[in-house]
Amino acid sequence: RKVALLQGVEVYKGIHQAPFPIGNCGGNGLCGTCVMEIVEGLENLSPKNFREQKNFRLRGKPENYRLSCQCQVMGDVVCITAPALDAQPASAAKS
Repeated sequence: RKVALLQGVEVYKGIHQAPFPIGNCGGNGLCGTCVMEIVEGLENLSPKNFREQKNFRLRGKPENYRLSCQCQVMGDVVCITAPALDAQPASAAKS
């Protein structure tokens, strides 16, 4: 499903306005329920902040896993949200 977000908007806020199924972390970057896998456009997101760097749900995950409540859109991005990640990882979906 495609969602258009304005540049500079936090992914979490934009997706919730869509509405689109994603975790309900409240935007504090503490619980990690809004984790998403960036499939394309990682360079079009703001850099990881301190909360993302320290979040337990991202430990051991590749750099393309981000918290939607902590990153801002700066260009085109394709991602897989937490509910879809729970159902099937992107690597399996691409096979």
